[in-house]
Amino acid sequence: MAERLPVSEMMDLFGGHVTSQLRQTPEVIDTDGPIDAADLFIDASKWRKYPQVSCVFADLAGSTTLRNGRWEASTASIYDAAVKPAVRILSDFGADFIDVQGDATFGLFTGKYSQRRAICAGITIKTFGQRILMPALEAKWPMNPPQTGFKIGCAISDLLSKKIGISRSDHHAPVWAGRAVNYAAKCSQQAQAHEMIVTKPIADIIRRNEYLWYSCECSEASVPLWSERHVEKVSGKDSEGLLLTSSWCENCGDSYCEKVCSGSWRRPDLDSKRNRLAYGKYQEVIKFRDQNSRQIRRGISG
Repeated sequence: MAERLPVSEMMDLFGGHVTSQLRQTPEVIDTDGPIDAADLFIDASKWRKYPQVSCVFADLAGSTTLRNGRWEASTASIYDAAVKPAVRILSDFGADFIDVQGDATFGLFTGKYSQRRAICAGITIKTFGQRILMPALEAKWPMNPPQTGFKIGCAISDLLSKKIGISRSDHHAPVWAGRAVNYAAKCSQQAQAHEMIVTKPIADIIRRNEYLWYSCECSEASVPLWSERHVEKVSGKDSEGLLLTSSWCENCGDSYCEKVCSGSWRRPDLDSKRNRLAYGKYQEVIKFRDQNSRQIRRGISG
């Protein structure tokens, strides 16, 4: 153990550090391309700025009650069984940076189709929890299965980052300043097991993608899968989010996920539905113009 300074000397030392840091104006370096944690500054007063980073935050529901009379080793096995696949999913969908925080993990996505890859990664983690993890837990403990599953959040924003801690030691880590990680975590906190909540910028992307927004060809009628959800403790329009309770279809999931990640948005099977919606909107515009012109002719406009 390293020799420890007296508390009074710690306070003097840290007081000088705070004063020195607050006097400085850190340099912000615009950084394009993938996030490389090894390239982050630690001692220098420099931060890297990454534009429009998508964050997926996956948290294991009910983790504090997982033991529930079970042996400690069993609880540990649940953590390993759940979190490792979630990390693998984030990696396979191309996350630049992944961090594990106890029973939660988050991934940061940049680059081509990063927002779509992040959304698909979140849905895939949710699907894993619902389709694989929970049945396995119920089979192992049929009388009293753990009540868990992943709660997913997703958000996007510019991020500032540097490493903070003690250089030339193991005691430092990247810090991410910006809304994406914070808002994704808040979305996750407000979700239930097997739910995914996204902020408005992500919601806007989902609404424009027919593979994400509508139910698949297996259903009798293609209906919206997402519902409106106000995200508390998220400021401004970002709080106008969406909630998803369904998972990837076992028949269509592979192809739909691939279509989304490769940039596709238009489903050929929805051409007739799209045409009906477009015609309905056209009729609404014509009706509004007719009503407006009649009011003008009668002198009652304004």
